[in-house]
Amino acid sequence: MLKKLLILTPLLVLGAGGFWLWQRVSANPEGVIPVPYKFAESSEKIAVDVPLLIVGDRMASRFGLFKETLSLDISVGLSKPLKTGVLAAENSGLHRTLHQLENLSSWPKVMIYTGGSEEMVEEKFLTSQINTIRTNFDRYQDDFYRSLMMVWPWSAKVAYEPLARTALPKEPPKLDPEKKINEQEYQVRLELAYRLYEIELNRMIELARDNGTILILMTTPVNLDIPPKKSCETSRTPESIQGMSAVRDLIRAQDYKGAYPKSQALMQESMANAEVHFLHGQVCARLGIRAEALDALIKAAAFDCLGWRANQVTNNIMRKVAAEQRVTLFDFAAMVENDWGNNTTFFNEIYPQDLYYEKASKALALVLRRMLKL
Repeated sequence: MLKKLLILTPLLVLGAGGFWLWQRVSANPEGVIPVPYKFAESSEKIAVDVPLLIVGDRMASRFGLFKETLSLDISVGLSKPLKTGVLAAENSGLHRTLHQLENLSSWPKVMIYTGGSEEMVEEKFLTSQINTIRTNFDRYQDDFYRSLMMVWPWSAKVAYEPLARTALPKEPPKLDPEKKINEQEYQVRLELAYRLYEIELNRMIELARDNGTILILMTTPVNLDIPPKKSCETSRTPESIQGMSAVRDLIRAQDYKGAYPKSQALMQESMANAEVHFLHGQVCARLGIRAEALDALIKAAAFDCLGWRANQVTNNIMRKVAAEQRVTLFDFAAMVENDWGNNTTFFNEIYPQDLYYEKASKALALVLRRMLKL
């Protein structure tokens, strides 16, 4: 009996180890980034025969309307304008942009990415998998694991925890503002969505470098005069609701001096309440306290409990990644923000006035002419 146990025990251990390895290898794809989603396999290649390509979400689509202006500004002194293309779509987060880029038949010489305004439109991961996703993200950010997977991409099949990945449809869904959300769950998902956005930005930079493409990241302006769509219920208290009502009454009475200490106190008490920040920003703006108004309104957009646009967080992630990776950053958000309070900066809730796109085209043209030595 003992002899049989001595034989069977190592076999059982080997069998269990083999099953563990098989389970991980079967569940995990090869590659460095532990993406929590998957697209249907596609053999179709995307042909883009232009030297300059604008990519991203709806912000890239909008900027694409000015591609001729950009081409002409870059091509001063050339015999013919530099052709500019657009690869962008509404309701498309960076994950969809990356999927398109991975299927390019050939890469452009220069690529401009502008986006981050629709990262919460699509549910890119399962809530039940959040703890596993966090673990895999931590391993991705560990230098040892990342170096190992960069040298041997196959090792990702073993390094990452098995994950049930979300199967994404061919076409992206539209944001449903009426959709009921669990706010606690939303906050957790938002934190992971920001981490994923940073990882995906790094992936895009890696792809551009591998294909010899000059990449420019372009931040997204935020309309600070538009109130948040929703304040998270966890940030609302009976006292804050009562306080906001009192501040609104003072604003209607144009008693901004009386409203200021009340809105300032409210902001300190309800630091995560988007509506409180917005009200304080409005009061400060009417008192001419520009810097404090800007700070409050930027926070109001960031704390909005319905992720319907870009905000300071997504822009700061882009700034951080650009600095770390030494990639050219065009801070379009800062350009528009600098004019806030002096001009009408936005055409509607989302898009800046055309004159800012024209200014952006001229500024980018100067940068690109230097980079391309034109």
